[in-house]
Amino acid sequence: MISIDDSELNNLRKICDEIFGEENFVACLLWEKGRKNDAKLVSVGHEYIVMYARNKAHLSEKKITWRESKPGAKEIQAEYLRLRSVHGTNNNTVERDLKAFYERLPKTHPSKKHSRYSKVDNFGVWRDDNMSWPGGGGPNYDVIHPVTKQKCAVPDGGWRYSTPEKMEQMIEQGRVVFRENHTEPPIRKTYLVRLSDDESDDEPQDNETEVDESDDLAIQVAGSYFYRSALQASNELTKLFGKKIFNNPKDREVISRWMAYVGCTNDDDIVMDFFAGSGTTAHAVMAQNVADGVNRRYVLVQLPEPLDKTNKEQKVAASYLEQLKKPLTISEITKERLRRAAKRIKEENPDYKGDLGFRVFKLDSSNIRSWEPDSEDLAQSLLSSIEHVKLDRTEQDILFELLLKLGLDPCVPIEQRLICGKTVSSIGLGSLFVCLSPKIKKDEVEPLGLGIVAWKKELAPIGEVTCIFRDSSFGDDVAKTNLTAILQQHELEIVRSI
Repeated sequence: MISIDDSELNNLRKICDEIFGEENFVACLLWEKGRKNDAKLVSVGHEYIVMYARNKAHLSEKKITWRESKPGAKEIQAEYLRLRSVHGTNNNTVERDLKAFYERLPKTHPSKKHSRYSKVDNFGVWRDDNMSWPGGGGPNYDVIHPVTKQKCAVPDGGWRYSTPEKMEQMIEQGRVVFRENHTEPPIRKTYLVRLSDDESDDEPQDNETEVDESDDLAIQVAGSYFYRSALQASNELTKLFGKKIFNNPKDREVISRWMAYVGCTNDDDIVMDFFAGSGTTAHAVMAQNVADGVNRRYVLVQLPEPLDKTNKEQKVAASYLEQLKKPLTISEITKERLRRAAKRIKEENPDYKGDLGFRVFKLDSSNIRSWEPDSEDLAQSLLSSIEHVKLDRTEQDILFELLLKLGLDPCVPIEQRLICGKTVSSIGLGSLFVCLSPKIKKDEVEPLGLGIVAWKKELAPIGEVTCIFRDSSFGDDVAKTNLTAILQQHELEIVRSI
């Protein structure tokens, strides 16, 4: 999903068609943000969200559909369950109080437009609906009235259900209500949410394959147009920083909505944003994880785009970063927003135990020198390659390149300790130990090895445990052999790959 305005929409579509394929275009959403009264000619207060799938055919093959909860439906269902707990099986009283609930709601409340769902039975809140096949041309078969024993009148569009057997099933489930006599078609019950027989399972009713029931349920298919004022996003960011620090931030709730809508609702789903900006996407992921108890993760990409102190729109952000003694780049605003958002989420949800942290990486060349010999001075080229790790790189730089080359997640748990004056990292709760000290003396080998062994016993990792050192850190082969022997005695495999 890519946000764009009028000026580049057509170009973006052409680029995306080339990258993803025309066949994978899903929709072009129109986001109305509000009128600009200072416009000279026409107020262009909207932008677009261009949506592509990696493989749209896959969605069709797997019969994947996207749906979302109807605004206000959840509140009605909650009130029904509350009234049921108060009045028990007295449906008349529950129905009376539910109608009173609708009357008390303000006109702007999203539940108000669902007030047609005003009848109740033991399975939930329902409204009467017609039995006609949408658009006409439905099946025509005999349905016998239970009292008159005559054939019921058939709706003009044909029966809603495709076969007599399906109709009989719906009648047995109590979803069909017959009129006083057979001269009129029966009506069907359309539930907001239909409970199972034990009233404990909130399952939508009518899993019809022939007819899309989504217009009648507590879920709906999203439209390609939606309104959301741009002020909400701006106000939220201003509240977070205490001043207006970023122009035109994306809206957290809009991102949360579409993230959930396309099925990003599972643990370890990854949300990626290639233009992080103020960090709205990550904020949305953290907030939504708290809301629904899911452990999604995010990856943000942001160029270190410099802020110009002389630019009117960037002046506040630049001065803010100067006070924090941070580099004057947009990426620093991104990081600060994530810190503040995580802190606020924790303050508002003190019992939340999920991960609100993040790690920052900068794209760079490898820490390992490439072999680039000088044909005019091969001797010096060989001497320069004795230390094959670049001199300006830290142990942490090398550690994370190791993780990538080993196929490990850069966000895997890492704990560090000083053992015999050397920094040792435990990766993945002890499945890997790494010591990248540039020099390990002979008399340091035994305490270092035994220290790692003791740490391994403390963590008690499952499976094979590997240790990595720098080849060049050992003064001679004796030190290297002794350390290898100590570790192998305690079932640690030593691999020297750096």
